[in-house]
Amino acid sequence: MSTTASATSVTGVGHLLRLVLRRDRVRLPLWLIGFGGSIVASALAVPPLYDTPEKVAGYARTVGTSPVSYLMSGRQAGLDTLGGIVANEISQVAQLGVCLMVVFLVVRHTRAEEESGRAELLRSTVLGRHAATLAGLVYGITAALLLSAITSISMLAADLPVVGSITYGVGLALLGVAYTAVTLVAVQVSTSARGALGIAGAAVAVGYLVRGIGAMQDNALVWLSPFGWAQRMDAFGDEQWWPGLLLLAFTAALLALAARLMAHRDFGGGLLADRPGPARASWQLNTPFGLATRLQRGLLIGWAVGLFLLGVLYGAVIPTVPDLIESNPEMADVVGAFGESAEDALVDAFLAYIFLFMAVIACGFVVSSVLRLRAEEEADRGEVVLSTPVSRTSWMAATTALALVAATKLTVIMGLGLAIGYAIASGEWDQVLPQVAGQLAYLPGTLVVGALAAALFGLLPRATGIAWAAVALIALQVVLGQLLGLPDWVQAISPFWHLAAVPTDDFEVVPYVSLLLITAALVAVGLWGYRRRDAVAD
Repeated sequence: MSTTASATSVTGVGHLLRLVLRRDRVRLPLWLIGFGGSIVASALAVPPLYDTPEKVAGYARTVGTSPVSYLMSGRQAGLDTLGGIVANEISQVAQLGVCLMVVFLVVRHTRAEEESGRAELLRSTVLGRHAATLAGLVYGITAALLLSAITSISMLAADLPVVGSITYGVGLALLGVAYTAVTLVAVQVSTSARGALGIAGAAVAVGYLVRGIGAMQDNALVWLSPFGWAQRMDAFGDEQWWPGLLLLAFTAALLALAARLMAHRDFGGGLLADRPGPARASWQLNTPFGLATRLQRGLLIGWAVGLFLLGVLYGAVIPTVPDLIESNPEMADVVGAFGESAEDALVDAFLAYIFLFMAVIACGFVVSSVLRLRAEEEADRGEVVLSTPVSRTSWMAATTALALVAATKLTVIMGLGLAIGYAIASGEWDQVLPQVAGQLAYLPGTLVVGALAAALFGLLPRATGIAWAAVALIALQVVLGQLLGLPDWVQAISPFWHLAAVPTDDFEVVPYVSLLLITAALVAVGLWGYRRRDAVAD
């Protein structure tokens, strides 16, 4: 390709990038405030909790040898230092946060623009073929750099070592840039924004879990994951920069692949082309529920497979938890158990955390499923459905019912995955029903979040983003609530806070039923509001 042709293909990148920043003048700060605020709060809250050498050493002896910690945060260097403790505590939010942020932002301004037709309007002006992709790349890099800068500055504000703080920030930035490149490849492969989000999100999950498994088993698997490369820069430990070169090489290879795919695909198309549907629709599409099911079939299958595999992974870890007692007798004091009962207490505490963690993940599904109503309304497809004998009530009720029923099924699937993983690892198959029942004990919390999304759609369609903010706040409460010492009235905002921590605590009927009644009330409010408001397309 000639130099002139190359220049023409990226014409208008600067103007397009300014447009992107103008459109995301609220969205980008919210991402940075959400994840950055969590990181800052954690970085400043941790040092006062470990203000003596004895407390630091105790953290290294307990958390530093915990398989749960390895799975969730990897093997952080320097756990016998305050910097290593801070890095370990913020790693889940920081690493997953930067990856998810760039995935959503890049897809929004690349594949979603092509799918909506706005990109075609822009290309009818003086805008090069590759300008949108390059603008998305620069935007993703910018977002990753901003979050990494917030992270490093918060560490410096906590009086942590300068070299370690900068090393951690650089590793975080390189990880975000790497998954920006992953997202650009996903954009070329899929023909829809949802498909691109699914592919890139799966890549994030695989990388995170591979690093976790490798860290737990202390083997070479950590070198197969970008998360592992970023962590092996050993911030607050021996600080080594060469693993960052692996991230740069990985990014460069993916960008070259994205450029090649983009050059050989049609505008609006992708490597995975949509298949033509049958000539005649099935009888199931004659009902609102059947249509909603068909529209969300791919979403349901993807979440079911992902959550089942996640359950299997966590279940396989359960038999290793009692080993903590042998390697760390102090862990018995941590959980308040001694002797033989300490092992059971550790397993119960681990299960309670995993049940809750997976229920919070399921909140992401139920919100995205309910808010498919909003997507259909914005694309004017909802009006086409409502132009038939289908009423507003039946259309919204069908989609909401699908989301809540599917969330229930996913909860059972998560419990089955957990039980099967445990049985495979331990050879014991008598825990299937207890572990499925344990996961179901957290179901009302997930359903309340979905019902909140339905109420917002019915009453305040332009404010449905509040539902996603609720998911973020709940995740923050689960991951950092105890660490930050949040008061009870703040933690009580999360519906999960009101449920018994099964199996550590005994199951309680009253809060369980109360949350189910709140779910029904919120759905009823949403239906009432949707019947009375005008359609909102923007």
